[in-house]
Amino acid sequence: MYWQILSLRKHEAGPTLIRELALRLYPSAFESFREAISNSFDEGSMKVEVTCSNKEIDFEDWGEGIADIETFFMAGQDSKVALGGETIGQKGLGKLALLRLKDEVDFRTNNGEVGIQTTMKIAGFTPPDYKSANKFVPHRGTLIVIKNPDLAPPTDELADYLKRIFGLRIASGREVVLNGAKLESKVDAKEELLFRLEGGIDVTGNLKQDKAGKGAVDLYVKHVFIKTFTVDPERSFRGWVNCNALTPSTNRNDVMLDESIYLNFVDHLRGYVAQRFPRRDEDLAKAEVIVANELSKMLAKYLNHMNIKPLGSLPFGRGKEESMDFKQREKRTQRKVKPEKPSPREEEELKAKLKTNSPIKRTRRNDYGFNELWLKEGNEKEPYYFCEPNFTVYNTTNDLYRFAMKNKPQIGPKILRFLPWWARCGVSMNPDSKKWDKDKFNMEVDRAMRYALTQMGEITD
Repeated sequence: MYWQILSLRKHEAGPTLIRELALRLYPSAFESFREAISNSFDEGSMKVEVTCSNKEIDFEDWGEGIADIETFFMAGQDSKVALGGETIGQKGLGKLALLRLKDEVDFRTNNGEVGIQTTMKIAGFTPPDYKSANKFVPHRGTLIVIKNPDLAPPTDELADYLKRIFGLRIASGREVVLNGAKLESKVDAKEELLFRLEGGIDVTGNLKQDKAGKGAVDLYVKHVFIKTFTVDPERSFRGWVNCNALTPSTNRNDVMLDESIYLNFVDHLRGYVAQRFPRRDEDLAKAEVIVANELSKMLAKYLNHMNIKPLGSLPFGRGKEESMDFKQREKRTQRKVKPEKPSPREEEELKAKLKTNSPIKRTRRNDYGFNELWLKEGNEKEPYYFCEPNFTVYNTTNDLYRFAMKNKPQIGPKILRFLPWWARCGVSMNPDSKKWDKDKFNMEVDRAMRYALTQMGEITD
């Protein structure tokens, strides 16, 4: 076994793979600037000067310089871990992002002992040129020069991007200078321990109650921005959190969402904000109630037409709903029952029935044989759907729900925009639908759509 291990040859990456990593791994030229500046910070530089124009792009730092040029040549080498401290990059791939700007990138460095120059190309690196320490860079650090770049982002857009990515580090004392202007950050760098995960993993940050807040936070790893994500849309707060134990995706635009550490992190974060920030009490917009009235009335007509009754008894019911025909129910429903916020106990009971942890925004009792709920479940659930035994659910944080509710007459009435989900909802309320194959189910959905459009006068029998 030992000799077999010794005889293994290392992987060798060819130009095709390098080109793929350089051009496909990172989605835009902005990531090239992020990677170069991250490498400078990892080398201990407190300042990075960036010059960006159509003629030349330069990155200059005052870090430790490139100490081991042979290790630097390797892609995918965890060379920075040994440096200690809060290291941003650890995969050794970031420098390849510079090839997105131009297929020739010149590196000049001063590591305090020797000056080194080499040029990176898709095919590899030119042989290093060794000179005196100050020959290529007059101070300790590294200078990257890209002549006649293929891509040079506009200065204002690049500045906004860099302030977003490195805002926390800039607010904490690091300097990023772009075309002679020092970038300023509006991030509140005051940091405190929020909670501790299993294994002694600290999660720090700065969260504040804010009436305009949407329950979203900026997520940082190693104090570099990764993404903004919604934690609890029912609560009004804003701010940022940092967890160094999370694993960024290779292109650093997200984290590994399927890791147990991330799931544990999200659970603790939601618990933390639930204890500290009260729920936002917001009413349903008048337009939402009007659309719900129309959808429910049409759904009731369809169920009556198909002789379908939702299974189960109404949890809020008055005891005799299922004995009434449609006309009786319609007459009683004309009392315009308003949606209301469920009590805490009622909400927990409903969550158990629906098998969800999402906040229940509003409920409404009607006499059609089903009840309406307004939830916030994001894009993981449909905008409007049926849930056994007798719930129709409006998912108000789904992007398609928001689109359907937009005040844009040119894209048609709101109720028409909901019809595809309305039809699926109605067909799903048929107990026999569980026995149907996909084709049969879709055919019934088409029939339901035609029924609704006929009732609305959009098509004729």
